[in-house]
Amino acid sequence: MSLEPDQVCPATLRGSGSGSGSLSGSGTARELEGAVERIAEGAAGHTAVHALRIADTAVAAPAFRCHPLTRNRPYDVTAPRGGELHLWRFRCEWLPVPVQEGDSWLSKTERERARLHPNAALRKRFVGARVVVRWIVGNLFDTAPHAVDLQDDGNEKLRARHPGDGRGITIDIAYGGIWIMIGVASATLGLGVVVPSPGAAPDETPQASRRRARYASLCNALRYAPVDIDTEMLFSPTATGAFDLAEYGRWHVLDVPMAGKIRAAVAVAQPLIQVHTFGWPKTLVFGDAIA
Repeated sequence: MSLEPDQVCPATLRGSGSGSGSLSGSGTARELEGAVERIAEGAAGHTAVHALRIADTAVAAPAFRCHPLTRNRPYDVTAPRGGELHLWRFRCEWLPVPVQEGDSWLSKTERERARLHPNAALRKRFVGARVVVRWIVGNLFDTAPHAVDLQDDGNEKLRARHPGDGRGITIDIAYGGIWIMIGVASATLGLGVVVPSPGAAPDETPQASRRRARYASLCNALRYAPVDIDTEMLFSPTATGAFDLAEYGRWHVLDVPMAGKIRAAVAVAQPLIQVHTFGWPKTLVFGDAIA
């Protein structure tokens, strides 16, 4: 799914403020570290690479509104508009409806994709994520979940438009250990999750893992466009950051608190004013730097 003009903030904008989104395994870690090292050394001679630079040294954190994860429709939450982000987190086995009902919501294409998954665990995870996405969007648009028209790029990047007023939203799905994460916004976004695995950089510091999660969120949001990322941004001790990315516009990155050694982040192509979260306990505080 390519970036569209109506979904990416222009570079001149100034605001206040795996699945496809997960990274694990020694090979991925080594590749990412190598990429970051090459970025630090510069990309002279590569005309396709565009420089990313920090736009603001201090960015105001958005307001957070935390909601419990329940099977009741969140009536007071509407489809995200400009500056709003919805984040959902739930275990793979959690569904808002019985399994049989959820399965009936899936499209023919989604059922075929589920059938092609190599094992039962991955198939269950894919189906669970799609059922919850349809439930979320159906509630936001006041539409039956099976009638939700999801435009799918085949890589867990989805779009949907309100059947009444035509408002569009983008959805990203990422997997991390036992967790499924879903992000919903009116602009392009990308989730990044780093899950430690046996034998993969055993001495990696929490700061390095956080850097990888931020890098992954940007890669997913930009669909792996050839960009040169400023490593100072990735090492920032603050949980929120904003910067300009040449013709790709202004991006905001937010660290997402996770339990244990899992690290996560979300990159959004617009200033973040308010974030609604679903499924996080109060002990994991949004907006604070994660050690």
